[in-house]
Amino acid sequence: MVSDSLYARGFAADAATLQALRAGLGGRKVKLQRGRLAAALRRLAAEPAAKLVFVDLDGVTEPEAAGQELAAVCAFETALIGIGSTDTAQFTRTLFQYGMTDYLVKPISPAMVREASAAATGELPDRGYAGRVTAFAGSAGSGTSTLVAALARLAAADGRTATVVDLDPASGRLPALLDAAPADGLPALLDALGASESADSEPLAVPDGIDGVRVPVDTGLSLVAHSGPGAPPPGPEAVLELLGLLANRTHLVLVAGLADPELRLEIMRRADARVLLYEPTLASLSAAVRCLALLGADHPATLAQCFSRAPRSALTAAHIRYAIADRRPDVVIPFDPALHAAATGAGSGRPGKAYRNAVREMMGRLTDSWALAPGSDA
Repeated sequence: MVSDSLYARGFAADAATLQALRAGLGGRKVKLQRGRLAAALRRLAAEPAAKLVFVDLDGVTEPEAAGQELAAVCAFETALIGIGSTDTAQFTRTLFQYGMTDYLVKPISPAMVREASAAATGELPDRGYAGRVTAFAGSAGSGTSTLVAALARLAAADGRTATVVDLDPASGRLPALLDAAPADGLPALLDALGASESADSEPLAVPDGIDGVRVPVDTGLSLVAHSGPGAPPPGPEAVLELLGLLANRTHLVLVAGLADPELRLEIMRRADARVLLYEPTLASLSAAVRCLALLGADHPATLAQCFSRAPRSALTAAHIRYAIADRRPDVVIPFDPALHAAATGAGSGRPGKAYRNAVREMMGRLTDSWALAPGSDA
């Protein structure tokens, strides 16, 4: 019988694989340890069954026997995911034949672990689009918009297509950060999409409206944002419809400016990936903890600790870990003097190497295991 409390059990032969499992399963109740097949068989035979089991198969030469032995000590409902360095079709086919749900070839990443877990447990969202939607949230001043702009530019530079969506009509910063003037018509388009959802039919003007509100910024990069204040918060279904239509036109859709609490929670829950930013301040930590609690274990977020205002905090690392239930940030975004100077109008804003490396690390976490289809942009 599968345990109701333990989500995953994991065994890793090396430190890098163990770290990838720990980061990829963050926010879940898991039990991980160093060990290979023999250790896994001993432990699994004596413990309550987990919903999901990762087993490191390095050193295994007979996949048929390994599959049979694991099946004998695991509950029928447990999903088994193998990890190993052997990368041959025969090895993988045999594992699948004898009960493995998936097999990940080393080196593995946290993103690979997250997607394999979701697929094995039936948690992948039903999507009608080819790209990926990532939702961003953070307390005011935490650097959320700056990070989204940097990620979008990095995606375009790497040959992907990206659309940035800023839904804050009053104080959205992404148009200025991307040096692009938003097109008119986003509130009307969202109204049309909301009406379409209610009437169970799509207005003919909607496809043209999508392209009409998407402003080119650079090669492979575009922006959707409000052109002025005063727009009421849209309904979540209208926003989700907009994001889905955009994700059929571009590899990555990065959505921020989710000022309305109910809209923010619903979009983050239903996005393909979530990024939650916080500063090392009590107010920002409190907002992050509340958001994590509302998302719950079923909607894990990539946690980013940002130093956007000053290089130091009055809170110690121990204070911060305690505040977020001993969870460590997945990515640390360092304080960058150039970006700070740009925010005050005293510089050009080109970030330094440490900031750029952190942005690339974040991009890797979001896209490592995404099989991105070719974009449809002209």
